[in-house]
Amino acid sequence: MYEGITIRPSQALCLICWLGKNPAGPEPAELEKILKLIEKNPDIPITLRCNAGDIFSFQDIKGGKLFERKMDLDVLQKMDLPPGATLPARILFIRILNRIKTLKKICWFDGRPLCMNADKKYYEKARKMQLSLIVQYCDEFSKSIGAQQAKKQGIRIIIPPRTVDDLEKSKRDSLDAMYRARHTGIKVRPHLLLCALCQFGTGVKPGQAYDNLPELLQLVIKEPDIKIKLVEGADWMMCGPCPSWTKENSCVHSLGKCGLSNQLRDMRVLQKLGFNYGDTVEGWKLYFLIFEKIPSTVEICRFDNPSTSMWHSGCGKRRKNSPEYEKGRKKLIELLKGKKKYSK
Repeated sequence: MYEGITIRPSQALCLICWLGKNPAGPEPAELEKILKLIEKNPDIPITLRCNAGDIFSFQDIKGGKLFERKMDLDVLQKMDLPPGATLPARILFIRILNRIKTLKKICWFDGRPLCMNADKKYYEKARKMQLSLIVQYCDEFSKSIGAQQAKKQGIRIIIPPRTVDDLEKSKRDSLDAMYRARHTGIKVRPHLLLCALCQFGTGVKPGQAYDNLPELLQLVIKEPDIKIKLVEGADWMMCGPCPSWTKENSCVHSLGKCGLSNQLRDMRVLQKLGFNYGDTVEGWKLYFLIFEKIPSTVEICRFDNPSTSMWHSGCGKRRKNSPEYEKGRKKLIELLKGKKKYSK
């Protein structure tokens, strides 16, 4: 278990603001200590506590001025979070950077700034720089290159992305592990089997994606009897080359959300197929079962959540079957039918 950090919501904005003033690090010792803990572990849990009163008084902190209470509640409101909320640092800061574009109306009162930095545009400057370096989508490989250059210049990044060398090495090593495991069980989280079909339908080929799904499908086509083991989480064997993968076999997902939607998709797939985590199935049998039991992506991928939700997902907005999935499904059926009997 991680040992977490407890801060006031407005302190997160202060940290960003000070990085705008001094990209090498914040001057207040308390903020420098927080930044070092986040740099050491970007997924460290951060709890946002403040004086909210009412039914949230259970998490109130002692002291604090009226304007500080107002600042804290403003921050929470803009992030759509309750007092006492706990989030991984990575998710929290990406959420802040995307949602809070300026300190106006937060760090100001009666037309005057409440601190010496509020009217200097330091926050806005740091926000722009940090967003240009923090990976928010799994295909933003270039941000790792930019982050390497920033580090050489002494610029601190709140959530440092994986290095280019790490991504390239992970691609080689994870693929090697995948090929070696084809007789015992290639580890795959369940919903990625559907993602592989969507990629296949759009024509994505090995070497073109920040995961090993295209290579997995080519292996299933070439050697239908390979074993696939259904596992929980973003296992390194499939997701190792992804900029959004963490060393805890977790998926950061995008826009400061998280992998919650992926977790639920996995369980929906397991329920549909009648499997559980840890089950190992031959590749062709597994995909024939998917063809039969999951003809559409809607009941697996659909999420009725607004874009502000922690459960929101871009591909979850579709109300109809993904055309890429349908195309990939038909292509793979044809390719496998020549090698294995498919009754549907």
